[in-house]
Parts: sequence; C-alpha cells; structure tokens
Amino acid sequence: MSDGVIDNLWEHEIIENVVTSIRKWESGQGGESTGDRRDGAGGGMRYVAQELMNAAKAIATDPFAESPFMEHAVEEGLAMEGGKHDDISVVAALCRRSNG
Repeated sequence: MSDGVIDNLWEHEIIENVVTSIRKWESGQGGESTGDRRDGAGGGMRYVAQELMNAAKAIATDPFAESPFMEHAVEEGLAMEGGKHDDISVVAALCRRSNG
C-alpha cells in the first residue's frame, strides 16, 4: 500500500478493515465470486483492496478526521486537522501453498 493509506489510517484500523472485508466477502457480500470465497479467494482480494482504499480516502477527504498524519504534524508543532490528501494505492494478494 502507498503512504496515502498509512498517513490516513492507523495500523489497527488497517487490520480491522482487512479482516472485516474478508469476513464480508466470505458471507457473500462484495460482488460476484469467481469460485470459492474462503479466505478471500475467488476475487475477494480485489474487494479487500477496494474497501481499504475507500476507508483511507474517507479520512483523507475529511477535514475534521483524526489521522496518523495529523497526529505526527501536531507532534512537530504544526497546526493540522484532518486526513492527508495523497495518492492512495492498495494491492492485496492471496498466497496459497501448492498441493503438487
């Protein structure tokens, strides 16, 4: 993921978002599947990446949101509020052991 994600979401928010997105995908939410939905398979990683990108974008565009970027700026003595407008890129992949 790009720094546009980690500047706008704390680590625990990223983990929570990914876990929640996988659970939603496994329960049938998030669009058409190309097969098994277990563990985010069948297209679920695309859904996970999109949900994480949307969460970061929501904070980046909220002038009143609390964000890691804002917190670090305040620690440096800068008067900042809200998220950081930045590029937001996410790639998610599912790696599985081959049976062969």
